[in-house]
Amino acid sequence: MHLLVDTPPDFREQALAYRLPRVDAVFFTHSHADHIFGFDDIRRYNTMQRQVIPAYAGEGTLQDLRRVFDYISTESQPGFYRPQIDFRLLEGPVRIGEVTVEALPVIHGPSPTCGFLFSCGAVRFAYVPDCKSMPDATLERIRGVDVMVLDALRHRPHATHMTLAESLACLERIGAARSYLVHMCHDLAHTGLEAAIPAGVHVAYDGLVVSLPA
Repeated sequence: MHLLVDTPPDFREQALAYRLPRVDAVFFTHSHADHIFGFDDIRRYNTMQRQVIPAYAGEGTLQDLRRVFDYISTESQPGFYRPQIDFRLLEGPVRIGEVTVEALPVIHGPSPTCGFLFSCGAVRFAYVPDCKSMPDATLERIRGVDVMVLDALRHRPHATHMTLAESLACLERIGAARSYLVHMCHDLAHTGLEAAIPAGVHVAYDGLVVSLPA
């Protein structure tokens, strides 16, 4: 099973580079351009899988997706090569095969934004790529997860993203078994940062594969 979170502008290049064989569902965190502008390339998976692919998002994000990609439908039209997507409102936990996906509301400027908690049996994986702060309810929901992926933009304060210090403080409260920092700008050097951050926290990189307990 292959669940995709967001479709950035370079989605096609990533799918080719890492040999993504199929897409069973797409989950959107929010509707900023760097998270949605590769959505059109989902159409290749419609062709390979011969099926409509579901895409889940919160109400505000779903409205933006329908507006930006107003040509998308669930029908295949002769002579047209367009994505076939079943847009679904994310109102509660969603079960895809053996995996349950739950939206995690976070603060990321004025745009409605969420991260996601993926659960399979007792194993829990939380993914929050764009975040300035978390409501207490979200933090409590992901406390003690097996793997936590969290925004950590830079050292200097930013209006809509966590600084490295803010991210590390949040990770300490979450207490994940393993944590990975993402969404870093060029102010942060990978090698030096990896050596300086606390044990159990790592710097993510392109092509990273994270294995979870069976």
